[in-house]
Amino acid sequence: MEYQKRTARVRRIILRAFCIGIILLSVGAVVIVYLVTEVPRHYHPLAPVVREEVHAYLTHYLVPGFYNNIKLDEPFEIIVLQQELNEIIVDENTLGWSWPVCLSGVSISAPQVVFLEDTIQMMATVDYAGFPVVMTVIASPKLDGQGKLWANIKSVKAGAINITPLARYIAGEVMADQLSLLEQEQWVRDVEGALLRNEPFDPVFPVYQSDRSIRLISVEVSAQKVVLGFAPAK
Repeated sequence: MEYQKRTARVRRIILRAFCIGIILLSVGAVVIVYLVTEVPRHYHPLAPVVREEVHAYLTHYLVPGFYNNIKLDEPFEIIVLQQELNEIIVDENTLGWSWPVCLSGVSISAPQVVFLEDTIQMMATVDYAGFPVVMTVIASPKLDGQGKLWANIKSVKAGAINITPLARYIAGEVMADQLSLLEQEQWVRDVEGALLRNEPFDPVFPVYQSDRSIRLISVEVSAQKVVLGFAPAK
C-alpha cells in the first residue's frame, strides 16, 4: 500500500513537472516569436515607386557634385540626406532593379536607412522560408588616426533579438556566392572584410570610368544626414 502511494506521488510529481515544462516552453516560444517579429520604431519604409526619370537628387546633386569636385583635384564634401536616399533606394528606375531582391534563397524587401547621431541603421524585411522578419544592421562608421575606415557594425537584429554571430555567418555565405561573380579588386575584398569581420581598411576607391581614385577622409553622421569628406588619392 505504501509502495503504491509513493509510486502515485512520483507520477504526480513527474506529470506536474512535465506540465510546467510544457507551459514554460510555450511561454518561451511566444516571447521569442514576439521579439523576432517586433518592428523597430524607426522602421517606416517608403513604398516602391517607378518614376519616368531617374531621381533628381541623384542626377542634379550627388552625381554632378561628386564628379565636378573630382575634376578640381581638391578635397570636397558630399551631403547625403536621409529622406532623399530612401526615395532613391525604392525607385526602380533609379536602381535598375525592383524589390524584393532574392539572394541565395533569401528575399529582401522594403529597405530603409535611418541616420541618427553617430549611428546608421539599415533595415529591411528579410523573408526566409516564408517567415518575414525585419532585420536591422546598426553601425557607427569612424576613421581612425591613421585614416583607416572602421564600419563598426555594433549589432544585427532580427526584430528585437541580437543575432550578430548568425547574421555574419549567413551574410558570409551570401556574399561569397555573390562576390564570386564580381572582379575581386582590393576595395571589394576590403568592404567584405569590413562588413563581415569589422576589419579596418584604407578607404580608397576607384572612380567609375576614370583612371583616378578617391579617398574618404571624413564621416560625420547626424540626425537625417551624413556628411562625407573626400580627397584625391595620391
